[in-house]
Amino acid sequence: MTEDALLEFRSDVQKFIRLFGMLEQSVTPCGFPLSVSQAYALQELENTTLSVSELAQRLNLERSSVSRLVDGLVKENLVSRDINEANRREMLLALTEKGSRIIGQVRNQSLSFYQTVLENVPDGDQAIIMEGFKKFNHALFQYRGKTR
Repeated sequence: MTEDALLEFRSDVQKFIRLFGMLEQSVTPCGFPLSVSQAYALQELENTTLSVSELAQRLNLERSSVSRLVDGLVKENLVSRDINEANRREMLLALTEKGSRIIGQVRNQSLSFYQTVLENVPDGDQAIIMEGFKKFNHALFQYRGKTR
């Protein structure tokens, strides 16, 4: 790929990040009053319990960052932290009833958001966009796996 094409791609990705709302600290792209990190953490805990290390790995964040994130979620009564009986040095995280209710609301609001945005894209192009995102995510995963 040429340098000009790479610069255009970089510009398009940056524009996407801004338009999608990824720079907003206190609201998800669909407009729910949670940070993106908080919403992603709740999604990861939706159907399972995880340790802080496991959650950090899934979010691709440093363990210390996830510990601070979890502290806030516990304070808001969205996540519970309990000792792992199989390994008493480890804490297990789970959604509280309030956390489960909130992540359900986030899911519904995000589905509505994506539906509304995709209504502006012809049906055939929707499949192309989805396939392109899968391929780009795969390439990012390959790159991150080699650099960490």
